[in-house]
Formats: sequence, structure tokens, C-alpha cells
Amino acid sequence: MAQADIFLIGTHHPPSPLERYLPPVPRGVAASWLQQHAAPGGWVLEPFGASPHWAVEAARAGYRVLVAANNPIARFLIEMHAQPPSAEALTAALAALGAARRGEERLEPAILELYLTECPNCSAQVPAEAFIWEREADAPHAKLLHCKQCGMHGEYPCDENDAARAAAYPLSGPTLSRALERIASKDDPDREHAEEALQAYLPRAAYALITIINRLDSLDADAGERRLLSALLLSACDRATKLWAHPSGRLRPRQLNAPPQFREYNIWFEMERSIALWAQPNEALPVTEWPESPPESGGICIYEGRMRDLAAEIHELPLAAVSAAVPRPAPAFWTLCALWAGWLWGREAIGPFVLVLRRRRYDWAWHTEALHAALSAVAERLSEKTPVFALLAEAEGGLQAATAVAANLAGLRIQAMAYRHAAAEMQLTLRKGAAQAAEQAPDEAIRRAARFVLNGRGQPSAFEYMQAAALTLLNKQQNMGSGQTDPSEVYTHTRKQIEAAVTMHGDFVQHGGNPDTPESGLWWPTNPQEARAPLADRVEIAVVRGLLRSQPQSTLAHDQALCAIFPGLLTPHPALLEAVLNSYAQQDGELWQLAAEDQPRQRRADLVEMRAGLLILGQQLGYEVEEGNAQGEPLRWLQDGQAAFNFYVIASALLGEVLLGANTPAHNSLIVLPGRRAPLALYKLERDPRLAQAAEDGWRFLKFRAVRRLLATQTLTPDSIADAVRLDPLTAEALQAPLL
Repeated sequence: MAQADIFLIGTHHPPSPLERYLPPVPRGVAASWLQQHAAPGGWVLEPFGASPHWAVEAARAGYRVLVAANNPIARFLIEMHAQPPSAEALTAALAALGAARRGEERLEPAILELYLTECPNCSAQVPAEAFIWEREADAPHAKLLHCKQCGMHGEYPCDENDAARAAAYPLSGPTLSRALERIASKDDPDREHAEEALQAYLPRAAYALITIINRLDSLDADAGERRLLSALLLSACDRATKLWAHPSGRLRPRQLNAPPQFREYNIWFEMERSIALWAQPNEALPVTEWPESPPESGGICIYEGRMRDLAAEIHELPLAAVSAAVPRPAPAFWTLCALWAGWLWGREAIGPFVLVLRRRRYDWAWHTEALHAALSAVAERLSEKTPVFALLAEAEGGLQAATAVAANLAGLRIQAMAYRHAAAEMQLTLRKGAAQAAEQAPDEAIRRAARFVLNGRGQPSAFEYMQAAALTLLNKQQNMGSGQTDPSEVYTHTRKQIEAAVTMHGDFVQHGGNPDTPESGLWWPTNPQEARAPLADRVEIAVVRGLLRSQPQSTLAHDQALCAIFPGLLTPHPALLEAVLNSYAQQDGELWQLAAEDQPRQRRADLVEMRAGLLILGQQLGYEVEEGNAQGEPLRWLQDGQAAFNFYVIASALLGEVLLGANTPAHNSLIVLPGRRAPLALYKLERDPRLAQAAEDGWRFLKFRAVRRLLATQTLTPDSIADAVRLDPLTAEALQAPLL
């Protein structure tokens, strides 16, 4: 069994429907963890149903995955990902829908007519791809179009006709009344909440959607064709909202608030574009409804309800593992899901999920309660040997704490934690177990855990690292070491206690950021006596050793090796790996190998050359030169017995041991290093405030090429040497022309 705190690296999923609302889970992590902790064919419980990718990947790895999916849209996504349709079938279904008659005309041209606009070049009437609105405006001010007659393509101003056409569809009338009726009847208390949710749509968009849905209801289509059209319509429902910012970006809506400027997409065009998202080249998986079991070779069993209800029905089910992508609060998505489910399948399809329409409180304390309800139901059905894996794909501080508290109160203890702050991703392995007695007062224990992780990393780090270490420690204690029992109260108490322990005793100093916001800036112990060498320097050493010892490898292989060397809260930043590889290696296709100039023999020769060159140069300028033979000692240029310059000649970018350990004054100390190291050194200076401060205090950097140029300069004098040193700054830019 693999070490549980090694960060599992995944890859990006291809674009998929509604992905901006879903946890951004990496591909490959679910299967990797299960293969290490459970035998294929076993039952795996997924208690949240928040990510279709997560459940489907586990099933494709050969497991029987039982998913509790209370959200009808989430259930549909899981089914569609498990049994993806072909592009041909989707295209045929849309063509059949488009050909359906709406009065005297076909549906497709009727919908496209809603978006007709005049081409500014040839004056042809063409359907716009999208209109662009200001948040509080009464009409669009710009349009995106592609005229097939003259080839014009781009963004153009709207005219009076565009404004008049947009105003022709008020958010009222029989068609839009039906949009509400499919969610809640007139006497239903949820009716007003459905009306509020409908404000996420412009009138024309809502009219277009309901027109299409009405036609689908009367279409002579079988269940398979309706399933395909429901998928395309679901994408249209998403793209029709006012939540698409312009210019486009990776906006993840949390609330149903339109951005300052947004796009109103052409609904029919968006259904056509969504075909590529739904059609995936994967074989169909068996999908059953509880209690029918999928085959032992792997498949998905869906329970249409909450985990707390499912728990009462799985007494005898032999669970091999629990594996889940932990959701974060998603009020915008959940509210829209209630609308979409009602529109596509009627009020009955929404079921108890309709409660999301009336809920207004979705803070982290509430989310802790929701997670606790599910995890408590899970824990009731587990033995102490059953492993639980929780992926936090958006592991900000609130989700970290909510998950740790909910697990603690459910009796689940953190056995291992791996965290990559750069990806905001945390991976937890938990098991059911009894609480442990506290060895220290919580405040003191939190500070000890924070010091331990910072000293282990060896460099100022984000607040989330200290919180993660504290949560791991507190999770083992009864009620997180508090006297509270209510999940929301324990969450609030835990967050405040960690923040106070870090900020109130003077044990830690915050570099940068807002003093009133602990999660900003970087933190470091006030008295770091036990700190290791900077993690960035240790990663550099590990990567270089890997380049020396192994055959050419991909970036992914190097990353996996690093995660094994630096597990848990030491997991390195991918950008650091990239910087080290670019500094030492050259790439052939996807494989990296050590560059010729960085072979050990060549670099040893370079070091000898640099020290000899500085010796000669110092003597030429009239300095007394002291070579500094002891390891770590600089080569000195002395004037009247005092050091005028201290040169630290290195072949690496290991700045920590020099800048933090040298006993020479900053104003006359220099690091001499290869030019290839400059970007890597700059990367470290920008991310470690202690190193940056050393540079601000006067430390300078001299590249090997600059030493060679100085040796070739005939006019160099003791008075001009300081200016000459500044001519080749620590950047990746080309050497500047000499000014001597």
C-alpha cells in the first residue's frame, strides 16, 4: 500500500457540460487512490454526488460505485457521463427538434428569428451569436455576429432595431407563467422564490427556452431521444443565464448576480455547440438504481436522495472504501438546478430538492452542518478498517475547516493529508476511530503545529498551511478540542481559535498581505531556530539529482517523484518544478534531460574558471585577494585589510544557505552564478520575503558571463567596478551593452 500522504497528481478533464459549477476534480486521482486502498469489484460509496467525473472514474477503474445524489441535475450528469451519447445521435435529435412545427413554421428558424440583427457590412438579416448587456441596462449595447453572406465576424454596436427586438419579450405572459408553473403552482409558497430565481434570465432567453421545452413536450420522441434533447436543453438553460461575463472569463458564479457586463447567448447556437461537450469517446458503463447492483466488473448505482436516507438501507452492504469529492456551497448552481429540473422534467422531478429555492444562508458554518449530516450517516455504516478519501478541489480555508470539523464530529479521524496550495487542492485519508486525549491546551497545540509545518517547509508560507496542520491535530480530539457540540458552533470556534493562536501571541510574523486578513501574505516563526533549509532549495537539489540519476523523464514523472520525496504539507509548487527544469535541463519532446552545460564536470570547470578569473581581476585592479578555501567562505577582494567585495561563487540557485547564512555585510557581498540560474533565482526572491529583504539590503548578483566580460574589459577601474556589476541584472533578458 502506498504512502497515504503523497499528493496524487491528476490531469485536466476535457471540457464538459456545466463544468464551471462543479468541483474541478483532477482526472486520475480517484482511480489512483482506490487502486492503492481497495480491491477491484468492491463497493465504493460516494456520499455527495457532486462530481460526475469522480464517480464515473471510480466505476471505470473497476469498482461498484454507490452514489447518493439528491440533486436531480447531478444525477442526470452522472448518468450522461457514464453513458455518453455519440455526436451523430445528438445531431440527429436536435435536427428532429428543429424540424418540429411551431404553428406554420419550423422550430429552429423560429428561435433563430428571436436573435436576428442587421449585418453592419452588407445589411443582411443574420442571427447574432450573442448580445452584450450592461447589468442595469434596458437594451443590449453590442452584438457578436458572423455573417455568412459577407464573412464579417466580430463585435459591433447595436442599433434601435436590436433594442426594440430585445424589449418585445417581457418577463410575463402565458409562456413565462408556464416557466414558473413547472417549478411551483400559484398557491405554492415556493412560487415567489421561483420568481426570484427566474430573474437570472433575460425575458427573451426565458421565452426561447420555454418555447423549446413546450415543443419538446409535444414531440413524438422515444425516451432515448428525449434524454439527448434534455442534455442539449440543459446546456442551453445554463448558457441562457445572465451569469456569463463579457469579456469571457472563467467565472464560477456563487450567487445569481449578473456581472457588470454580460452576454446573452443565442440559445439555438448554444445547443449546437454543446453537442461536442456531451459526446465523449468513452464506452458506456452499467448504471442502475438502488438497490439494483451493477456488475462486479464496475458500474454506478444511483440512490435518488440524501446520504442520511441511504444510510438506513445499506446495513449489509460490504463497503470497501468511501471516496468523495467534497462540494463547497454552490447556491447559484443549486437554485438553477431546481429551475432546470422543473423545466425539463416537471415539478415532481425536483422533489425535496426544491428546498434550495427558499434557503438564503449558505455560509461555512451552515456548510459544516450539511457535511456533518452526510458524514455522520457514512460513519454509521463503516468499520474502523474502511478507508475514506476526501478530495477538496477548492481547498480554501473555509472548506478545509468545515470538512475537518464535520469529519471530527462524525467520528472520522484524519490519517493522512496532502495539500498543494498552488492548485487549492487537499487530499485527506480518514478512518473511523475514537478521539484522543489532548496532550496540550488547544492554543498551545495549534502554535506547536504551526511552528512544525513552517520549520519543516523552511520558508515563509501561506496561512492555510498552518491551519491545515492545526486541523489535523485538532481532528483527533473530541469536538476539535472545544466544549461545543453543534457543528456550526464547533466550526466557528475552531476557526477563531486557530486565527487567535497564530496572530495573538507574537510567535509568528506576517509578511505582506492585510494584517486584518490572516489568509493573505506569508507567515514565518518569530524565532525560527529549528527551521530546515528552504523547501525551494531542497526541491532544486532533488530535481537535479533526478536529472543526474534517471533516464529522460516527463514533467509529470518529475512531479510525481517530487511529491513522493516531499509529501503532505511539503508538496511543492508545480511552477517551482518548471523553473528548476528550465534552469538545468533541456526538453526533447515531452522529456527532460540535463543540459550539456550543466553536466557536473562542466560546472566544476566553470567554478574553477570563475574563481580564477575573480582572482586575476582583483589583482589587476590592485586589490589583495583572499581565496576563501573553506566551504561556504567567499572569495574576498581586500583593500587596506578590509573586505571591499565578497564573492560567493555557486553553480546552483541555492540562495538560502548563502543569503540566510552568510556573515558578510550585504552591501559588499555578491553571488556569482550561471546565467541559466537567473530566472530560478529570481523566482525564489519573488516568493521568499527573507531572500527579497537580503537583496534589498544590498546583496547583488553577478552572472558567469558578466565575469568573463569584465575580464575582457581593458578600461575597468576600482571606481567603475560597482557600476559594471549592475550591467547584467538578475533577469532572463539579454546582456546589456557595457557602459565602460
